[in-house]
Amino acid sequence: MKCPHCGQFLENTLFRALEPYHDKSKVVVTNVDYILEVGNRIQAIIEEKHSTNKIIRGFQLVTLKKIAKCLKVPLYILYSKNGVELYEFDKFQIVRSNPYYSFESQDPILAGSISDLGSWLYEKFLVKAQKSKRRW
Repeated sequence: MKCPHCGQFLENTLFRALEPYHDKSKVVVTNVDYILEVGNRIQAIIEEKHSTNKIIRGFQLVTLKKIAKCLKVPLYILYSKNGVELYEFDKFQIVRSNPYYSFESQDPILAGSISDLGSWLYEKFLVKAQKSKRRW
């Protein structure tokens, strides 16, 4: 399947499964890197990029935004090349499916090390979590 926005082929299992049905429809297949679930509630959607460029494919951001909006959770974009930088994307912001969306002009909500990210996630989401009751 070919991405209708950037023209790249999506070569994976899903691509191969849908191969007999290829046409010119604007089907976008994307993945979600992380879904943070605490207790029985999904708390956040996080997409990780291993790049020093603060960009994400537009069509992927559109789809991730739709997921986060439907689930009523924040959408975070995490860049982890040299340390980590975390950006929160406004789910109500209009975004085009142009080839790329850039975070270069935005300030990250967190910039630091992996342990800084762990501490931030703990304070933001995990500290309020109830203790789980294991039933074996």
